[in-house]
Amino acid sequence: MKFVPLFDEVTSVLNFSTLDCRVIGGCDLYTTKAAGSDKKLYRNIECSLESQYVSLLKYSASIIPPREGLSPKTLSQPSPFGPLSQISSRRTFAYLIAILNASHSDYDFSEILSPADFRRERSLKSVINVIDSNLNALKPVSSVNIQNLSQGGFSATSSTSLTRSWGPGMWGIINKEMVLKDCTIYCWLPPDELFDGDERSIWSMNYFFFNKDLKRVTYLHVRAIPAITHGPRECVETFKLSLSRQQSGANKRARFWLGDKADNVIYEEATELDEDEEIWTDN
Repeated sequence: MKFVPLFDEVTSVLNFSTLDCRVIGGCDLYTTKAAGSDKKLYRNIECSLESQYVSLLKYSASIIPPREGLSPKTLSQPSPFGPLSQISSRRTFAYLIAILNASHSDYDFSEILSPADFRRERSLKSVINVIDSNLNALKPVSSVNIQNLSQGGFSATSSTSLTRSWGPGMWGIINKEMVLKDCTIYCWLPPDELFDGDERSIWSMNYFFFNKDLKRVTYLHVRAIPAITHGPRECVETFKLSLSRQQSGANKRARFWLGDKADNVIYEEATELDEDEEIWTDN
């Protein structure tokens, strides 16, 4: 795969902070022309999928009587990329794996992902709505004129206001290079812990726009992370410390005003706090 640095402006818009969270993302454009390392990866993935396919065929043929549901016809049912018995389907899957490896260079996805980890999206408009809704909920978008999607067009503008936040202008930049109405779209939903480690995402989106005629794939990936990220145990300990400080201050004030009678008040107050603490611990 060859990386084409044409979407830097889009990527910059996909990285920002709000009071509640940090948004981290990118928009990466690749050609599907294979480099030396890509060819090896493609061969390995294709061989692996073909080997699995042949093994399943042999297994289904060896069962006497044949098990219902295991047949060459069943095994040729389309994956998100089409029937895996076809080289073109396996090659498309290999493209996406190569892109993931290039965009997330600290990971190797060739051994951990299968075609079942992806989903083909049938509606460009629905995908745009999902992406826009998530991003617009966190960052305001300038109002601009955009052509009706049914007309198959996007209007990009040179207005500087559009370059500061996500909106139709960003789709215009992508569309100029990809012709989105001609793209096949795939969605990937990785396990939350795959990228986050200790940082759990509020949400994440990973979409591939593949234009077979142009031999290009755009990978748009973005996730929102809470501004203050603590693990469950750390949250509990922080809350306990806060309660301890509050309770200590309340005890001192009660003893100053009530003397020995403060014991009962302190006990009741502590009981209520324990109940709240259990709620936080359960969460």
